[in-house]
Amino acid sequence: MKMYYKTPLSKERLDKIKILAFDMDDTLLDGHGKLSDGNRAALDRAIEKGYHVVIASGRVWSALPKDVLAVPGIQYAITSNGARIRDVHADKILYENLLEASSVEACYPWMKDPKVMLEIFYDDQVVADRYCMEHLAEFGRVKPKSQHYVLTTRIPVDNLWELIEENKNKLENINLIFADQEKRLRYLKEIKEQVKGVTAVSSTPENIELGGPTTSKANALDALAKMLGCTKENIMAFGDSTNDEQMLLHAGIGVAVGNAVPELLDIADYIAPTHDDDGVAYTLEHLLGI
Repeated sequence: MKMYYKTPLSKERLDKIKILAFDMDDTLLDGHGKLSDGNRAALDRAIEKGYHVVIASGRVWSALPKDVLAVPGIQYAITSNGARIRDVHADKILYENLLEASSVEACYPWMKDPKVMLEIFYDDQVVADRYCMEHLAEFGRVKPKSQHYVLTTRIPVDNLWELIEENKNKLENINLIFADQEKRLRYLKEIKEQVKGVTAVSSTPENIELGGPTTSKANALDALAKMLGCTKENIMAFGDSTNDEQMLLHAGIGVAVGNAVPELLDIADYIAPTHDDDGVAYTLEHLLGI
């Protein structure tokens, strides 16, 4: 296991932490998409000590892992890369930052590529074209874990574009999935350069995720911190992918698990063991004494 400090983490800095924000996939969850016993026990101890434990996921609300939501002390969930904050206990939306209809329309040239699988997030659910869901390997979803996740969290529809037109002013996120990686990188560059009013990030090597102009886990976490009477110095955030980058940069302490993408390893304050080595539990124990 490889872990090390990237910048000095003084006791003064660590003592300020009150909020623990966790990306889900390949960070808090292991390679099988499960919450390990070690990480679950660490969350329980953190909650018992009075820390605010916050989910900060690219997933939509309906796709959040049930074993994580079953942790009684988790009260807040940031979903769809920061499009929404939900009070889990009250089942109430506290914050919303959606795509604008005009920005959605500006993305149509890339969204309408028949070789790209399209998913839309709205009303806490995800819908996708039925044909794509029946031919996932054609669109880059080749791993059994990935296919299982899509088939169990997406709603197949025959009229996806009709739904887009009806709901383009309430979209939380648009997910484009590629089998062709050269095309994915080209589209990502083009969208960033040509479309105003969207953020374009990736949470997996196969996708592009489109959100509103100020939608990010960082902005949502900042809004939640203010609701809790905290500042960014009170936040420790954990992640593994490029859609976590702004959150780690914004937090008082940013932690990248050892399996994170190189961009995150470069900017993190601390690099923990991997998601399969209970990196979250290790970090909470060794940095915060949890």
